[in-house]
Amino acid sequence: MTRIGLIVTGEEALAEFRIFCKTLEVWHPDAHLYVFTDSATPVASVPFRGTVHVKIALDAYKGLTRSDMEARRGILYDSLFKDYTYEKANVLDWMWESDALVKDQGAWFLDADICHLAPLPQLPEGKTLALSPHGIRIGDESRFGKYNAGFLWIKDRTLLEAWRSFGFTSRFFEQAALEDLVTLPTVKLHEFGPQVNFGWWRMYQNALPPGDIQGRFSIHRPDTSIGIRYLGAPLQSVHTHWRETASVTGAFNDWFRTYLRRFAAHSPIARFLRTIG
Repeated sequence: MTRIGLIVTGEEALAEFRIFCKTLEVWHPDAHLYVFTDSATPVASVPFRGTVHVKIALDAYKGLTRSDMEARRGILYDSLFKDYTYEKANVLDWMWESDALVKDQGAWFLDADICHLAPLPQLPEGKTLALSPHGIRIGDESRFGKYNAGFLWIKDRTLLEAWRSFGFTSRFFEQAALEDLVTLPTVKLHEFGPQVNFGWWRMYQNALPPGDIQGRFSIHRPDTSIGIRYLGAPLQSVHTHWRETASVTGAFNDWFRTYLRRFAAHSPIARFLRTIG
């Protein structure tokens, strides 16, 4: 059974978590979700066919925006926001302590604003870490990191402390620290393909024009997915704030909804459109 850690705080994240759960349970109805939250966010109110474990562990950040947190010194790091980003490692630690199967199966960390269009990707035997490359321009990668920290899988618990240690010298919070993590001799890395964790950055921070990226999408209804393909393979997941209407995130959302509506006669796509609103 799949084990996934998440961080869910505030009204917007709760709305995204509803979409996360509704799309995940289509493919993984027996999944166990381990959620760090604060005392003001009613995570338990979100329906899910699997099992949701909730821990109130984020009250230190309750009611604060990212700007608020970046302006405050953290307990462990130079800003409270960096402390917040490393709650990802802490929720994974909690999973190891709480669930005996995690040692054998490994654990996922996924951001709550991910929606699932197909089953989670298969992991090759012998890997200890799986990461999602951004697939963006070199200049942007040099600022924000090669890998996206919102979609990862880990099987070696000792890597969590190493990840925390690399945070002290990371150029971009917990995310760029993943580049240091993969250099460790104990890491057996798997990189997810471009069909996994598809976010606005792959369309608007790509070396190719957005129109070229959009031309890589196609439909194939018999897939074990909702039927959308990217580069000829099923699109597994999309990473976006669906409520966002401004900036490149809003542009990505508009394009993707418009694209899906062309195929709304296909019932899995119609169901997905109703879910994301």
